[in-house]
Amino acid sequence: MKNLLLPTLLATILLSGCLDYQKNLPQGPWLGVIRIDSTITDMDLPFNMIYESNLEIEALYVLNAGETIFITEIDREGDSIFMKFPVFASEIAAEFRHDSLVGRYYPKGVEAGISYAFYAIPEEEDRFPWYDDEPIADVTGRWRFIENPGTPDSNLLVGEFQQEGSRVTGTILNPTGDYRFLEGKVSGNKFMLSGIDGAHTLIFTAEISAEGNLENGRFMGSPGWKSTWMAVRDEEASIPRGDLLIRLKPDARPFTFAFPDVNGDTISLTDPRFKDKVVIVQAVGTWCPNCLDEAVFYRDIYSEYRDQGLEIVALSFEDKTFEGSVPKMRRFQEQTGTQYPFLYAGPRGRESIRTVLYPFEGIMAYPTTIFIDKKGKIRKVETGFSGPGAGAHYDRYVDETRGLINELLKES
Repeated sequence: MKNLLLPTLLATILLSGCLDYQKNLPQGPWLGVIRIDSTITDMDLPFNMIYESNLEIEALYVLNAGETIFITEIDREGDSIFMKFPVFASEIAAEFRHDSLVGRYYPKGVEAGISYAFYAIPEEEDRFPWYDDEPIADVTGRWRFIENPGTPDSNLLVGEFQQEGSRVTGTILNPTGDYRFLEGKVSGNKFMLSGIDGAHTLIFTAEISAEGNLENGRFMGSPGWKSTWMAVRDEEASIPRGDLLIRLKPDARPFTFAFPDVNGDTISLTDPRFKDKVVIVQAVGTWCPNCLDEAVFYRDIYSEYRDQGLEIVALSFEDKTFEGSVPKMRRFQEQTGTQYPFLYAGPRGRESIRTVLYPFEGIMAYPTTIFIDKKGKIRKVETGFSGPGAGAHYDRYVDETRGLINELLKES
């Protein structure tokens, strides 16, 4: 094991001062680290970055397994640098300390005030460099993942992992979505995964037992979002389908809505633009990482099927006011490239979504998606979304959804 312990390294950087301020960051790979909880120093979250600067662009690329997040909103002020994640509100504000960065990560933006300690060092490509023992096992495969085992809060999830050498990638799925792109390693009997995307800050750790199980697992997503877990190999492990968690109420009155778009114009399901069309209605939030994956998927679907009679509209649950929500909705649309309308449906929360989606009962997660045929009949509703980080689960969803859309478009 390398002698590169996080608390020691962080203390060294913090005490080094700003005397060796460099105007230009070293280009190439960086290791960023976020201390989510200042009282728990052995669950710091590492992530890989690449910094690039030339006459045309200054950018930071955040790497999570198969995902690359391009940060181009970068500002400088004196010896400080400010980097804003795309789509979401999260930001990094840091100072130069020798050849390193030290500062804060703001998960909801600087204005929200909540922040975690952050630092980054250059020329480090290993995601968990403080562990470098040979792995004792290969965790590739499907795992029955039990969160908070033996407690009333116990939940059954599914882990999907791939391992090459010591590097591990994959995700963890729950009934309403997935934890997107996770990356880490196996070192000796230690198992580690982390991910950061501007909405999620996630770290999982565990020990591999002599029987090959993952035990003594710990998870942290924020100071208030923590759990324990364990996992056992189970190629048959599964989670309930999203279309089995929500259903149309018996004798429910017809579904409709009327909400303002980002320009303040009211759009209703009864408008002529939706008449005799196949309509997909999404209940989303611009703060929701699974909604991001769904929006990117339906962006392409809309482009492909729009001229064939498909319409899509997103009901967006945001801040308490329309005025406060519009900038976030515009930003989400612009940075995802979605061309269908986003409507302000009210503040985020369980009560709001149940009020708007009044014909349905069951679990209503963000996103929830409704498929309506040309005659205005609801043909399918499902809650949650697992994106491309979910591998085969996502591929199956893509095939099934395309099949349903083609079927509905062919109907008269």
